[in-house]
Amino acid sequence: MRDISSIRRVLITTMLLNFLATGIKLIAGIVSGSLGVVADALDTFFDATSNIVGLLGLFLSAHPPDKQHPYGHRKFETMAALGIALLLFLTSWELLRNAVHRFGQPRLPDLNEWTFAAVIFGIFLQSATSFYELRQGRHLRSEILVADALHTRANVLVSLSVLVGMVFVKLGYAIVDPLLGMGVALFITKIGMDIVRENVPALVDQAIVDEEVISRVISEVPGVESFHRIRSRGAPGNIAVDLHLRVSPRRPVQEGEAIADEVRRRLLQLEGVSDVTIHVEAQKGPEPEAGEIFATVKQVADVLNIRVHESSAHQIEGELSVDIHVGVPPHLSLAEAHALADRLEREATARLPQVNRIQTHIEPASQEVLPSHEVSAELRQQIEHEITAAMAAVPELGNPYNLQVRSSDGRLFLSFACRAAPELSVVEAHRLASQLESVITTSLPKVAEVLIHLEPEGDLIQTNG
Repeated sequence: MRDISSIRRVLITTMLLNFLATGIKLIAGIVSGSLGVVADALDTFFDATSNIVGLLGLFLSAHPPDKQHPYGHRKFETMAALGIALLLFLTSWELLRNAVHRFGQPRLPDLNEWTFAAVIFGIFLQSATSFYELRQGRHLRSEILVADALHTRANVLVSLSVLVGMVFVKLGYAIVDPLLGMGVALFITKIGMDIVRENVPALVDQAIVDEEVISRVISEVPGVESFHRIRSRGAPGNIAVDLHLRVSPRRPVQEGEAIADEVRRRLLQLEGVSDVTIHVEAQKGPEPEAGEIFATVKQVADVLNIRVHESSAHQIEGELSVDIHVGVPPHLSLAEAHALADRLEREATARLPQVNRIQTHIEPASQEVLPSHEVSAELRQQIEHEITAAMAAVPELGNPYNLQVRSSDGRLFLSFACRAAPELSVVEAHRLASQLESVITTSLPKVAEVLIHLEPEGDLIQTNG
């Protein structure tokens, strides 16, 4: 937790000291008529105004996270530090412009011992201020204090150049003053660039912690199978880390969370890390066999008291997906059935981390004995005629027999057996049976279900009665 009150107190103290140094230099510059001393006073004034910018940035950054800023307001302080860099660039520009102007209009100011004393006192005062603020900034881990201390240090160099220039001017070498001003202006520009280089990474979310350091910490935690997508961002003292952690799929959820908590605890011990977000995943292993997939899905379905059939697995471009026909009680609403199927998908995927997607097809499934009765001889004869006609559309199948016709709640349920070539594959036999079912249900709209039992040609035909 940052000590905001201490940072604010340091900023106010340095601001008052900078204003004091500004007043002393400005009076000395006006009385002596020295443009260099006046410029030095204005530079010190810019340093004091940077303290005001820092206080504003600190005020904004100290606000706790809210809905609009869920990660807090710390970047406002970073932006304030960049504002100080801008002031440095403006100061540098003013020095360069004044130096060029002096080359064209040289002037010997009226310098005396009081002018030298004022500049020397200002140098001493600002040197002490810069040392104090830099030490406090590093101790409190505040980029705004460190940036402002570097600005004050640059101002001390400006004052030193003015002092040296005053000596040479006193000796009659007036041209030395603008030359030194130009050199210091370039040095101030460099300090401004350093501040930009130190603070822009936090503003653009550049990685701030070496990934190898984080990896080493995670690898030492027992139970971690693997990890990936390690990211870090923020500013020194306010670093956020997030990553994806994989544990064995056989571990209970509570154990996985406990492992993640230990990783989080150890990462928070790294210097400057204040927030760690971990996404726990099941470790993916070798691709499971189709039998293992379907057995696992059936186990989950049995627990949920729903039926599964016609399961199929597909692997496309390295992603494994499973399609399942799910039978749910017919009295359920679509929303209830969908919720049940979603639960099946979630729980089965959790047990099969190698599977990328499970898609369910919802169907009604009766879980009770339906009251049925035999149909009339006329209706049975009609159904036999339609089945014979349908067989013509699927010539690979023939000789229907053992026809059973039941009626329940106005719907017809048919079952019968027929012959097929023994060399047909199971897949092809299933396709032909499905094709025949489709033809029959099209010609007999009242038929709710058709069950066709295929037997290879040559086996003994079982007949009714």
